[in-house]
Amino acid sequence: MNILIIGSGVIGLSTAFELALSGHNVRVVTRNYEEGSSWVAGGMLAPYSEGLTGDLLRFSVESLSLYSDFIRRLEEVSRLNVYFNRNGILRLFLNEKEYEEARRQASDDYRNTDFEELSGKDLRSREPFLSGEPIGGILFKEEGNVDSEKLMDALLFACENLSVKILLDDIVEIEKKNGKVEGVKGLKDSYTADFYVFTTGAWSRPLLNLPVYPVKGQILKIKGPELEKVYYSNISYIIPKENYILIGATSEDAGFDSRPTVGGVKSLLEGAVRIIPSLAEAELLNVKVGFRPGTPDEKPVFEAGENYVISVGHYRNGILWAPLSARMVLDLVDKGIRSPYFDTFSGKRFSE
Repeated sequence: MNILIIGSGVIGLSTAFELALSGHNVRVVTRNYEEGSSWVAGGMLAPYSEGLTGDLLRFSVESLSLYSDFIRRLEEVSRLNVYFNRNGILRLFLNEKEYEEARRQASDDYRNTDFEELSGKDLRSREPFLSGEPIGGILFKEEGNVDSEKLMDALLFACENLSVKILLDDIVEIEKKNGKVEGVKGLKDSYTADFYVFTTGAWSRPLLNLPVYPVKGQILKIKGPELEKVYYSNISYIIPKENYILIGATSEDAGFDSRPTVGGVKSLLEGAVRIIPSLAEAELLNVKVGFRPGTPDEKPVFEAGENYVISVGHYRNGILWAPLSARMVLDLVDKGIRSPYFDTFSGKRFSE
């Protein structure tokens, strides 16, 4: 089948990878394949540390369960190594009320995962480089993180090896008739296919008429001490990679303002140093800015039409949700299986 994907973030490229690997003829049309949040994402795989519940938790845990196989196949096809670990995430708490609420949630909602509660005394004994500010923590042992830059590189190489064509254009109009997409128009050209997948991220609103909007995030790359796991608190995300550490991330209602700011850098550094004081001596490598595709309820938006799928609004968990979002499209195209998540996270909820 000839398939056209509009958008080249982690959702678009993961979908292109799965469809091309299954034997479909896939093209990707994108404004800029390095634009958006995927290239600057922290890469945390953290359904429990994020405090997710209900349908969003189920969706996240199911996607996390696909990750190891997804990375294995991606490395085979791309012939690149992708930094990926399941070393756990240590969720740290700075006040008693927050800690008690998290412990209650873990006991009630997260009984099916492996976690360990740590007192302030436990933290000082096992994590001596932490400051004395965290009063306790919960180690979610099945969580982890992936290097988003290497993930995106591998997706691009895998798509190239699978003969996926990536075309540069800005799609501005969808031609539909009787609920079926007949083509899309860009600033440069028009495009037709048998099936269309819209993964347009923070740029979705004008094209799809959905309440998806950019949430600016600034993130720091530093060279510092070797860390084995992610340290996640409400003032800082400290995320170790193979040769560097990410400190993230701001969350700003600033439209598509791509400027790194002194205030953003200051808040990120102050938060990280409050958690791990030795980071004050780390080397600052760079500052990056991305645009998360936010929605009013912070949930994704899916729609399955006669010959198209919409997969947008992945906000702060696009990296985590990529394997399952791509699998939903693959199952629909190859097997005619319509995931219940198309209804759970339908865009109709906004009009209703």
